[in-house]
Amino acid sequence: MNICSNNWSLTINLNGGRIDELFFKGQKILGTYARIDGKMGNTHICAPSFDKEGEETYNLPFHGYARTLQWDFEKIAENVVQIKTITTSTKTYPAKLELIQRFVLDETFKHSVEVKHIDGLEVPVNIGIHYYWDTPKGWNDVQINNTNIKTNIETNGNMKLLPENIIKFPHATYKLSTKEFHSAALWTSFKLNELGIKKYSTDFCCIEPIIGWPGYFGTEKSILNKGGTKTYAIEICAGERT
Repeated sequence: MNICSNNWSLTINLNGGRIDELFFKGQKILGTYARIDGKMGNTHICAPSFDKEGEETYNLPFHGYARTLQWDFEKIAENVVQIKTITTSTKTYPAKLELIQRFVLDETFKHSVEVKHIDGLEVPVNIGIHYYWDTPKGWNDVQINNTNIKTNIETNGNMKLLPENIIKFPHATYKLSTKEFHSAALWTSFKLNELGIKKYSTDFCCIEPIIGWPGYFGTEKSILNKGGTKTYAIEICAGERT
């Protein structure tokens, strides 16, 4: 599913509610990649949990199950689309949730995730957006807010997000704005060679905004009750290219 407007081009995959590609004026920002570990990777949301949260307590899968569900498409306007899915309540995570991703292609790219608690008991909810950023010149020199993140990427680290964040790649600069996502996981895929040394994918890196991580899932702030709704938004402004 491809949507083009205001110099943006967005390709959505309804299987998993994924972003296959995002371009601005022909410059790839997000993409789909053959990872060095043998898997294919592209942008998806992590919901209702991130990483290993809830695996033991709620029997949730790694990164939640939103990325494995089928989503429905709805066009709102020429530059606005959204996709929806509904989760299944289980004995271990007894809540039915409606998840809505909205994409707005304007002067900036706006991506929001809305979570509606349709039925069931109160449950903790965390949201992460597993963005796969294009790095045609590698990620050794990538900076967020003037801090080099190479070591964070190599160690699956995380860092605090500000309301406005400048992401500098060797080939382009972007501004990522958010009020709801307070941290970001930093990562790329790797495999071990015969000497046990990590070899990394270099054509992408993951900068993944998260509401809170680690330690947010299960706190009072993470609880969503029946009838409750929460919305989390990201805005990406494409800056200069080099």
